[in-house]
Amino acid sequence: MTYAHRQDIFDADSHMMEPADWLARFAAPSVREALAPYLEGDDHAHERLAAAEQARQARKTDPALAQSADEAFMSMRYKGFEALGAWDRDERHHVNDLLGFQESLMFPTTAFNQVLASPSEAVFHGAVTALNQGLAHFCEGDPRLRASAYIPLGAGPDRALEHLQEALRQGAGGVLIDTIAPQDGQSFTHPAYDRFWAAVEASGLPLLLHVGVNGGYYDPVPASFYANGRTVPEPKAGDAPRDALAYMSIGYNAQLFLSAMIFDGVLDRFKGL
Repeated sequence: MTYAHRQDIFDADSHMMEPADWLARFAAPSVREALAPYLEGDDHAHERLAAAEQARQARKTDPALAQSADEAFMSMRYKGFEALGAWDRDERHHVNDLLGFQESLMFPTTAFNQVLASPSEAVFHGAVTALNQGLAHFCEGDPRLRASAYIPLGAGPDRALEHLQEALRQGAGGVLIDTIAPQDGQSFTHPAYDRFWAAVEASGLPLLLHVGVNGGYYDPVPASFYANGRTVPEPKAGDAPRDALAYMSIGYNAQLFLSAMIFDGVLDRFKGL
């Protein structure tokens, strides 16, 4: 019996948890050495990852442990790095059998932060290519997995279109986009982006929005809210908002983007989006 209670269930936000060397494996030699360090300074995360890798290796050689892992998976006790199928694609295919979902949209996790922390424009674009190639590779061989391809719209319509065409060749199953343009950039609803939207429409792939994929500088909470006589919590890792107050506005960037797409006529011009 699968976790899903019917066949027509789609997972709109599934993730892989990338190992420390994952992005480098798919990066060109000219980019590989310049990638931002993986979870720099977070010793606890590296310890968790090492322990999770030991457990994965043990499952591959011990049938009893593998059976125990299946049972533990169905109880949902393990998350993140420790989860069954977190980054081993063969194991993930087995997990899909246990879940029973018809399809899952796949997103990267920690490696996305490496991309954003690229020290130069050339490294950034090379890292985007590696990110999308790596996720496509993870989804390969299982039609239930659809790889999201990150397209940095803030780099301008020409580079965005280049990345889109490259992602289509890699086998992308969805187009993950920025929602906020850089402060000195054009809105993504500017007619200069029409050729990009036309290409997405022609691809037939869904446009995907995700927490943390803002693009340009974006802070929905005015600084005055934190002049409250209290200690401001430390920022969270990954794509999580920095504190509970910021969490209240977690969807604002997506709402603004979609509103602009409507009011500026993009969805009228490209009805297939």
